[in-house]
Amino acid sequence: MHTHGIKVAVMVTGLSDHVLRVWEKRYGAVTPKRTETNRRLYSDADIARLQTLATLVEKGYAISQIAKLKDADLHDLLGSVASSNERRELERNTDQSKQFIQQAVSAIRQYDQKRLESIFDEASLRLGYSGLLELVIIPVMQHVGDDWANGRLTSAGEHAATSFVKEYLAHSVRSFAIEEHAPVLVATTPAGQMHELGAFIGSCLARKNGWKIVYLGPSLPADEIAGAVIEAKADALLLSIVYPIDDPKMDSQLIRLRKQLPEQTPILVGGSQVANYERSLTDIQATHIPTLSGLQAELQKIRESRLV
Repeated sequence: MHTHGIKVAVMVTGLSDHVLRVWEKRYGAVTPKRTETNRRLYSDADIARLQTLATLVEKGYAISQIAKLKDADLHDLLGSVASSNERRELERNTDQSKQFIQQAVSAIRQYDQKRLESIFDEASLRLGYSGLLELVIIPVMQHVGDDWANGRLTSAGEHAATSFVKEYLAHSVRSFAIEEHAPVLVATTPAGQMHELGAFIGSCLARKNGWKIVYLGPSLPADEIAGAVIEAKADALLLSIVYPIDDPKMDSQLIRLRKQLPEQTPILVGGSQVANYERSLTDIQATHIPTLSGLQAELQKIRESRLV
């Protein structure tokens, strides 16, 4: 396990060295190791805990009330604060996102890629990158899917929309810097699942949150997915299940995948048809990801577990 001096702890947590010492001596927030010359050495877990405490104090909690809480209790508390803030933020942004959705759908129907990208740029400025993904792009593609199913949009139009969105997202994620030792996420869809955009969007959000991404594209058999996870030394696997909704081979593919993966590898599964394969997903101990906010929280949990 890596250890760090107090200067690194100050830089990473944003707390002053004086505050770090007070939190340690007065409140017992962490107990760093000491060198032979009595200098403090903070572990990765110490720094992660200090970051969580600093965030909660910023949100209004007194350090005296939370310093002795267990890590799990701190994470639960932080999760409740984040969820409450996210709900309020989503409510404020709903009306604004509807306007972006309408404009984007109109641009897609006219095959106007340049206008679509301008709309996405504006939405990202107003709503943030996560808001762009969850409040605009996903609803837009749901509209596209409905239009295609109801005959209001041709297959060519549906394919163009997917291409436009993937090209935009592929370009946008390049601006997110990734650390050398960042966790690794493999993203794909199981064999027969040709609708890949959900996995692609999820991988973009993970990249924005500091993960290295290995995106495999759609429709891969279990053996190849497991092989990629092992070779990439991935910390998690993300799958998307959308269409077809009743694949008779899906259950056996999922079970085979779990057997071939390292036992500790988390499997995260999203998509509109997850419920149709609930039993198999439960058997392989997969985590259902219903929203991008849920994916963000789960990725953070996995990342923190690496520090323990």
